[in-house]
Amino acid sequence: MNKNMIKTVLAGAMVAAALTACQSEPEVGSSLYPTAEENYDTKAYLYTGTGDDNKVMLGGVKSATDVTLANDSALIYVRLSSPADKDVTVSVAATAENVKTQGNEEVMGKDAIQLNRTTVTIPKGQVTASEPIAVKLKAGDDLKKIPMLKNGAVAVDITSVDGAAAGSSYNRVLVATNFSYENVTTDGELNYDKSISYDQYTMSTNLRGMNAGKLNDGSKSTYIYTYMSYGPVFTMAFKKETRLTGIGVLSAFTSYNYGVKEVEVFTSMDGMKWTRQGTVTAASPYDDDTPLPIVFSAPATCKYAKVKILSSFDTSSRPLFAVSEIWAFE
Repeated sequence: MNKNMIKTVLAGAMVAAALTACQSEPEVGSSLYPTAEENYDTKAYLYTGTGDDNKVMLGGVKSATDVTLANDSALIYVRLSSPADKDVTVSVAATAENVKTQGNEEVMGKDAIQLNRTTVTIPKGQVTASEPIAVKLKAGDDLKKIPMLKNGAVAVDITSVDGAAAGSSYNRVLVATNFSYENVTTDGELNYDKSISYDQYTMSTNLRGMNAGKLNDGSKSTYIYTYMSYGPVFTMAFKKETRLTGIGVLSAFTSYNYGVKEVEVFTSMDGMKWTRQGTVTAASPYDDDTPLPIVFSAPATCKYAKVKILSSFDTSSRPLFAVSEIWAFE
């Protein structure tokens, strides 16, 4: 083998060795390491077990002037991603900052909720705090300020961690109200100047064989008359989105006590998902010419309205009711 051939072989071997060495020890940040090395330090996070984006819901009934709480509560668990070699202390607090809302929610004041504790300890070697944090709604102005037909939302955040680090995710729990509403009353007047014409809505009912069209034909001499046991429900379908301020239920045969006494009202935008607006009860019977007034405390925007008759003034063993017209007002 001549000297030039030997030099060529040695040079090729050296290049191959250099390439092998470079491939066995790539630098962090190179194409073989496109991301930074993960930090596996112990992290603290909040867990609700709801499976709903770490969100809890608390109930109550909202009227135009007050909120009646359901006195329910939700639990927030403070956990670690891995056991620590010493006790870990985690502090939390309510906040209205950067709260993401959904649907009909609005951000409410942080004093709308109360926590039974704001600091918990996770013992050495454990991954869950000894006691969960209980959150409840708190009566007061922050709840009263939520507009009618709206729900409120606020958050509980990790504010400090001693002995570990706060997780970059699941460090917040959303707390929202899940109100039902008492948005209707008989203590008001129907504005007949704002009555919706009959040709702007159609009527339907769950009662078999009954023609609900009789109830918006402008005639008191046509009516629906049957037993309460059938669970009568009447639905108005508006031709366009409507700002509903009232409903009038005109009874028939009131001298026989067949007049409507109690109704429950719902509204909907699609006829599928309904919002309960509340229940009204007549203190005494109305006559055949005077409707039971259902006045909305706050107007309800809807394309459908449903009136469920709950009782009449008939006190017999098989009570009857009779309705001749159902009117709508905007």
